[in-house]
Amino acid sequence: MQITYNYENTEKNGVDSKANDNMYGGIITKEYNPVVLKTTREIFAPVMCDFIGWVLLCAKAAGLKRLYFLARDGWIMYNLAKVIARKNSLDIELKYLYCSRLSLRNAALGDLGEEAYGYLLEGGFTLTPKIILSRLQLNNDERNKVYIDIGFNDDENTEMGKSAAAEFRARLKKSLIYNEFIKSVSKDCKSNAVGYLKQEGLLDEVAYGIADSGWIGSIQKILTVLTGKKQMGYYFGLYARPDKNYGEYNAYLFDKSTSPLLVSRFNNNLFETLCSAPHGMTISYKKENGTFIPVLKEDNSFNPFQLNENILITQQNEIMRYAEQEYVIQSDISDIKARQRSIFPLLDKLMYRPDIEAAQTYGGLRFSDDPSELYSFPLASKIEDVKRMYLIPRLAEKFLHKGNIKQPIYWSYGTAALSGKGRFCRANLRLWEILWLMKR
Repeated sequence: MQITYNYENTEKNGVDSKANDNMYGGIITKEYNPVVLKTTREIFAPVMCDFIGWVLLCAKAAGLKRLYFLARDGWIMYNLAKVIARKNSLDIELKYLYCSRLSLRNAALGDLGEEAYGYLLEGGFTLTPKIILSRLQLNNDERNKVYIDIGFNDDENTEMGKSAAAEFRARLKKSLIYNEFIKSVSKDCKSNAVGYLKQEGLLDEVAYGIADSGWIGSIQKILTVLTGKKQMGYYFGLYARPDKNYGEYNAYLFDKSTSPLLVSRFNNNLFETLCSAPHGMTISYKKENGTFIPVLKEDNSFNPFQLNENILITQQNEIMRYAEQEYVIQSDISDIKARQRSIFPLLDKLMYRPDIEAAQTYGGLRFSDDPSELYSFPLASKIEDVKRMYLIPRLAEKFLHKGNIKQPIYWSYGTAALSGKGRFCRANLRLWEILWLMKR
């Protein structure tokens, strides 16, 4: 059996990428995955449609004339919004903005001062010298110049422990060569990035909002820095407390005030992967024939959509079918807020208590948590050393591990299911998540 959906033609903004061909202008046909079809129909499609319905109603209530959906999580959101807005005669301009943490942060480095180090030297599940320097998109020769300047002679692909990473960061902050690269990269990136944002209307005198998955809201902050305009943001969830200096942050499912007991059952890594777009990451912008266009990552060793294509096409076709044929938007925002009470229990079935079939199906999806996307790993897989999932050993691994890169535990509850572990293990994992949330 096959499922098809005719996606409406989406603006390419001058991007010429094979990854866009079938998703931006024609019929998509793919053998469906029955587990994904069932999960999407019962869980993800209703959740995503309600989220987009909420975004559209909030935008209408705020008097916004335009909404930007941020790449890449916003790709399926943008396509859903077009369907829901058309069905409900909502008069609002919808646009898709090509961007990434890498493309926007690098453009803003010169305006961030000391804060730039926070983005360039931030932690992650996997941290090596090469990964840190790749956030500036330095090539082999440029990285070697930095290594020589700071006296680093070890393997750049070796994962650093917490103390080694702290020492490496300290050396970089003092390095004249590294700091010169920060200045030059920012200078090279900023004019084209601001040119693209201006071209797409973010500097217009019109009331607009941005929509994305969320988590810490850093993209909204950087957009404010680059445009000089406070932003109005709509997000699925926010872990961090928003800074009002960068505009208004609105969260659909959870924010900093939501109980960690609820939020600890949600997995943002799985959510992001399920929102993958068919094109590569935006790494920068360039001007071509008078038009600013996004430059997409050409290295397909990690393209979430291509690596997870069979599952994601099944899922996204079904989401679009659901939006077109079954979804009914609520009459006002309060009705959607009332329905939100059912969202956590609904997502629990996939994210917190996955059965073995769901864990096997979705655990194989590949994900990268780093802005450079220099590596990727499956969301979940069976592990022999199950102690890695328990609180004390996991703390020890986080602070002490160094050497060869170990697969991160991106989706802990899926990993537990695949490793044959149940309630006690899940309680340990949840305690880890709660402590992480409290630390934030």
